[in-house]
Amino acid sequence: MLYMGNVNRIIFWLFLPILLIFYIILRVFVWQNYDDGGRQLIAEQHALNLRDRDDIDCLILGGSNAVFSLSAEQISQQSSLTCYNISLLNEGFSDEAYFDFIRNLPIERMQIKTLVYSSVYPLSNKMFLERLKSNQSHTGIRGENAFTFTGRSLASYLNKLRQSKPLFASVQYPIPTPSGDFNFDDYDGCQQEKIRDEWIPVTIDEDFKRWLSENLLTISTLFPNANISFAVPSTLRSQVSEDDFAEFSDALEFEVVSNSVNYILQSSFSDVSVLCDGTHHANALGREIRTSELLDLMQNP
Repeated sequence: MLYMGNVNRIIFWLFLPILLIFYIILRVFVWQNYDDGGRQLIAEQHALNLRDRDDIDCLILGGSNAVFSLSAEQISQQSSLTCYNISLLNEGFSDEAYFDFIRNLPIERMQIKTLVYSSVYPLSNKMFLERLKSNQSHTGIRGENAFTFTGRSLASYLNKLRQSKPLFASVQYPIPTPSGDFNFDDYDGCQQEKIRDEWIPVTIDEDFKRWLSENLLTISTLFPNANISFAVPSTLRSQVSEDDFAEFSDALEFEVVSNSVNYILQSSFSDVSVLCDGTHHANALGREIRTSELLDLMQNP
């Protein structure tokens, strides 16, 4: 019994404190080595691109669906518009961060006549709930880079070491082109074999209606002269029946139009051959297809 008591004291007074100290050091180390995948550089490049532009009259807003799958350059070439794509990966992580980013861009906002807001959040109940949490946390455009006691497990880091992979490196995204578009020439991260279709549209409840109304009001306030369209992005959407999706789309259209905004429903992608690394991330060919359809729907509502 004396032996067991000594062992318990050693565990309680020595082993557990050492383990706690080690864990705190790990969390501090992870915090100091946070990698945002180039998100801050991308935001800065948008500001540089727009600094000497006074001809922009069309904007694309949204998240990674619009980053990968819509081309402002193509719209400018195929219409009378001069467009720029200011969408951000993860839609800036929170609405506050994204709209602050837009407010601080050197854009002649009164000059914007056409604006497309393409958000994937209506198509994913899980992602929408995560968005609300990010809004509450005031997450910035670099993501969750504040110090926390929670995060990835030690086992995940050990697994990376076993596979000889960098411990803290994340997917690195290229800086945007002069039109704000995703630069596929500088990106080799398309992995079609990892694409999984797991979309479950949101429940259009009071929380969602409030989120939608507040975002559309913010956009219309920032760009008072713009003809604003809310675009439902193209995805595979194979997990939702056509009837269920049509019913959802009708309900969403009612809410969008009630906020004095145009509603655009884009077709689903045909298959993974036009995708990059997700069901809502087109490759260069898929982007051309989706952008052509969007432009046609804008010109022929």
